[in-house]
Amino acid sequence: MFNQILLLIYRLFLHEGGRKIDWMEQYLGYDGRVALSSDDLMNEPSMYEAIFSEEHRPKVEQLYLGLLNEMDGTPYQQCGNMLEALAFVQGISATALWKYRQNVGSVIEEFVRNFDRLDVSDERMRLYERAQNVPSTRSISEDDAP
Repeated sequence: MFNQILLLIYRLFLHEGGRKIDWMEQYLGYDGRVALSSDDLMNEPSMYEAIFSEEHRPKVEQLYLGLLNEMDGTPYQQCGNMLEALAFVQGISATALWKYRQNVGSVIEEFVRNFDRLDVSDERMRLYERAQNVPSTRSISEDDAP
């Protein structure tokens, strides 16, 4: 269920002009063939409520920490897709926090507040450097895929 909701939010992101993120598409198994319905557009607030519900909020945190863990030890030049995915996670989390007033949890809220300018290369480098100092967490696995 989590990945289905995240996929809908990703499709809304693309619909609103967001750039394709290869890492997210591979993680979600998205091939670009499914169009959004008018119901999907109208249900955006409930999608954010669901993704940051008590049930799914830890999975957003796992996604964030898993991406940081995946960057640990990887040269910066090879982290572009992961940084794009983290910018997406930051963006949807900021939307949930400020637009929809959702409780995103303390870890994600700290990420949202501390990295609100991931469109700036210096901020991406700062996030990359943070990833080099994050204690190892459970990595993203195929078990998390839809």
